[in-house]
Amino acid sequence: MIEDPHKSEMGGAHLNGHASGAARMVRQVKRADDKLVAFVEERPLVAIGVALAFGYVLGRVMTRQG
Repeated sequence: MIEDPHKSEMGGAHLNGHASGAARMVRQVKRADDKLVAFVEERPLVAIGVALAFGYVLGRVMTRQG
């Protein structure tokens, strides 16, 4: 489901200060999540390969640290 990025999470209430920054961050995270989902749907094998490579590198770094 794609939502209007200009609508706030507070049902249309005007947000200011910290709340508007949080609402903007929520929109950015949702947008990034939508892009990631679209990428995985288009290229599932590439996504699995990237995840495996990232996990391997992360595992190697973690074993060196501790």
